[in-house]
Amino acid sequence: MPNNQNKKSAHKIWMNLVTWFFALLFFSPIYIVILNSFKTKPEIMISTIGFPEKLNFENYLTIFTNNDFLSSLLFSVAVVTATTLLTIVISSLAGYSLARWNSKFANGVMLVFLTTLFVPFQVYMVALIVIAKQLHFTGNPLGLILIYVALGMPVPIFLYRNYIKSMSPEIEEAAEIDGCNKMQIFIWAVFPLMKPITATIAVLNALWAWGEFLVAFLVYGNSRPMTIPLSQQYFYGSYNQQWNLIMTGFVVSTIPIVIFYIVMQKHIVKGIAAGAVKG
Repeated sequence: MPNNQNKKSAHKIWMNLVTWFFALLFFSPIYIVILNSFKTKPEIMISTIGFPEKLNFENYLTIFTNNDFLSSLLFSVAVVTATTLLTIVISSLAGYSLARWNSKFANGVMLVFLTTLFVPFQVYMVALIVIAKQLHFTGNPLGLILIYVALGMPVPIFLYRNYIKSMSPEIEEAAEIDGCNKMQIFIWAVFPLMKPITATIAVLNALWAWGEFLVAFLVYGNSRPMTIPLSQQYFYGSYNQQWNLIMTGFVVSTIPIVIFYIVMQKHIVKGIAAGAVKG
């Protein structure tokens, strides 16, 4: 009996050590970024992991007094908010329709949506840019938002469809008896019950849109104001990289999305489990 307890204790210790190792491994880049955001450029060039002689807040002052960076921050918030809201509205309606439409055709439509996930972006990248130019979406904030919504649609539709399939239709039937039409049933009876999966989709979509660079670079280009990922490229020069401002920009641009994640995190696990497993 004592031997079994010793084995369990040793196993627990090893598991804790492995957990702490991977935690340190994954958090080390965050440590380096935050640490170097308080250094001057010469201090960063001397050592990236050493502590600074004193905390240098001038980097943050420079970032916050930079009108281009602040306008990019606000512009990114606006783009991500609009993208997330549109994605939720469209994908929830599509997921509800596919979940309650009992036919092989509906399953085929869902399969088409899912197959787009297996096509690399590079395959249709050129065609996307050509179509965006023809629709006058290039250099246009609205065009960038609509393309983000289109590219981010398959997973939310899949999650909403499976989540709704796990819901009993009795509430919808009761609402229909009370005289509600299909849209009223969805708005007043169905959508309020989808809070966990909606929060999950909002976080996943916002995380992707906030840090996305390639589509914004190809579609939006050098138009002003820029998104945060586009604006940060200008801290990189051909012969002079402002590493202190680059690191500070990373820290500042991460704060809004981290706050959003913390606020919504209690719904994420529940939403993913219900949307991906049930149905």
